[in-house]
Amino acid sequence: MYTIDFLAVENENSDSTKSGDAIVLNFTIPGTSRKAVVVIDGGYTATGQEVVDHVAKYCNTDFIDLVICTHPDSDHLNGLTTILNNAHVGELMMHTPWAYAKDANVLGNYENIVALFNLARSKGIPVTQPFTGETRFQGAVSVLGPTEVRYIELLASAIDEERSGTAAQRRGAALSHSTGLLTKARTLLERAVSYLPIETLSDIDDTSPRNQMSVITLLDIDGKRHLLTGDAGIASLDAAVNEYERKIGPISIRPLHLFQAPHHGSKHNLGPTVLDRILGKSGSPFAPSTSFISSAAASPKHPSPKVVNALIRRGGNVYATEARNIRHRSHDVDEAGWTPIAPLPPVDETD
Repeated sequence: MYTIDFLAVENENSDSTKSGDAIVLNFTIPGTSRKAVVVIDGGYTATGQEVVDHVAKYCNTDFIDLVICTHPDSDHLNGLTTILNNAHVGELMMHTPWAYAKDANVLGNYENIVALFNLARSKGIPVTQPFTGETRFQGAVSVLGPTEVRYIELLASAIDEERSGTAAQRRGAALSHSTGLLTKARTLLERAVSYLPIETLSDIDDTSPRNQMSVITLLDIDGKRHLLTGDAGIASLDAAVNEYERKIGPISIRPLHLFQAPHHGSKHNLGPTVLDRILGKSGSPFAPSTSFISSAAASPKHPSPKVVNALIRRGGNVYATEARNIRHRSHDVDEAGWTPIAPLPPVDETD
């Protein structure tokens, strides 16, 4: 049995316009009767305590076997410090950029990256690098990307972007776009249509090297496979599918049960071609699937209608957090504190 919980991550200014990730996995380790708890990302600083409280309430423990930091953005990493301070943690997986580049200190949020590592070391928590091939819990949890070589290449590109000012331009452009959208944004339900529009999602892979470094994790449990993607982009997802097929077999024969749309459902991180590889072609999915999106309630750009529709076309029932915790589970037993929700409908793709 397993549960996969996506916690509602709302930014610390409380205006709910910036999304983040905090995911709690709880499953029985294959071949044993022991339960394991894995946390992937911890959202913003305040989100960390919500994760600790969630684990205590729904997993009946204050012990987290494994914490994975997908990448060092504040909406993924900062809450992990709170978690390490307020729960018992068996292992931390995180990339340590200073081990691969002497000028890594130019990266944004660098002080918090170092602080998390130092806190783990001070508490005697082992810190390991989440590179392709790492497995835990009798193979139930596997890292499908990035490889160490790819991480080093992406890290160098991320540092170059910081030094050249390109990274700041990316952040400024995203902020400017969001600010403009706030005056005209409609909720996804207000954009609902009774049919699936023509696909307008493109194969342009324009997310940052920093996002491309995201750890991509596979939970393979009870014969069902779940892909958790952080903020990875098309190239990183392609590489992860290659590793999946090397490790598990053709994804068309051993399809996914759950797919996390990366980067809160951003249109900059997914394209139709890679989705065809992951879920099957539009109208001919490999299997029915569930897609989860971690998106803040008032975010004007997350999730993108183009991504929502692309997932629906490929057999997905799509759910977004939108200020609520959502759960995917292996069993149909009713559980206190959880109620059924409807999947998102097709939506107007017009920007």
